[in-house]
Amino acid sequence: MSAPEPSARGARERIEIGLISADPEAAKLLREGLEAYGLRLRPFSRMRDFLSLPEEERATLQVLLVHLQGASEQDLEQLPDLLDTISVPVLYNESLLREQGRSWMRRLAGKLTALAVPLQSTDDAGDAAYGAPATDTVAEGPTVWVLGASFGGPEAVKRFLTSIPSVPDAVFLLAQHIGDGFVDLLASQLNRHTAFAVSPLADGTVLTPGHVYVVPVDHLVRLEGDDRVRLLPDPERRMYRPSIDDLMEEVARYYGPRSGAVMFSGMGNDGTRGIRRIAGRGGEVWAQSTRSCAMSSMPDSAAETGVVSRRGSPEELSAALIQYLAAKQQLTG
Repeated sequence: MSAPEPSARGARERIEIGLISADPEAAKLLREGLEAYGLRLRPFSRMRDFLSLPEEERATLQVLLVHLQGASEQDLEQLPDLLDTISVPVLYNESLLREQGRSWMRRLAGKLTALAVPLQSTDDAGDAAYGAPATDTVAEGPTVWVLGASFGGPEAVKRFLTSIPSVPDAVFLLAQHIGDGFVDLLASQLNRHTAFAVSPLADGTVLTPGHVYVVPVDHLVRLEGDDRVRLLPDPERRMYRPSIDDLMEEVARYYGPRSGAVMFSGMGNDGTRGIRRIAGRGGEVWAQSTRSCAMSSMPDSAAETGVVSRRGSPEELSAALIQYLAAKQQLTG
């Protein structure tokens, strides 16, 4: 089932977006472009203007968009204060708006809409059943990335991981559509050719930064306290296994804004539902570019949701990841 257009859903839910931009022209372009999709923007020219806003007024906003082009040194220094103050998802933008077209604005509106839409009650009930961690623990610690791949995925993932020169402070869960008996082989090959410690994911594993875990084909992943994994038999007969959607939803549920996803080459649309869950919890969602895929239907389907914020070749995505993690580390100290 296709996602509603941002304008229709945004108008119905009257999504309120806070916009911080020191560049008046950029603020004008963003306001006009996003309001065309039914979003309502409240602009602030300085970080301090937003931080001085009474708490009850900040509570009316569902997402905060921070445009970093033209930001002063003082504004950048206040970013940690912003993260400590606000309880809604924050989306950063560094793009030069004059170089972007309508499709870029549509994707931005889609991502803001996905971040603003509250979790459905059925999802909340599921969180309670599995015992999601407290909110104050979710925001701390390394990011946990789901790498979703199918046809052409092993080569793409290998290129992605080998382009990362040093092991970052992050955890990677690889959900590769693959036949029974090939999980160990794939883990062994990636372990030999990358800087990461790569191993099949086992029941009872405590997720450790710097590791890549290859998810077993016939099990579902459930996360418990202290980052411990429980593997449950998958009762469904699926065309493609393991389920990328299920893994992403579980990672989003447990890690919230610390979650991330990269959709690599593959057939079908597995992961399309899961990336919306990750984006809705404040996580990053990226996808391999069409031209660099052996089969692009899976990352293309992900991009059509509007929540994918970056596309590129495996090498371009790995370079972006290094920059993203470095910036995140700088913000959190």
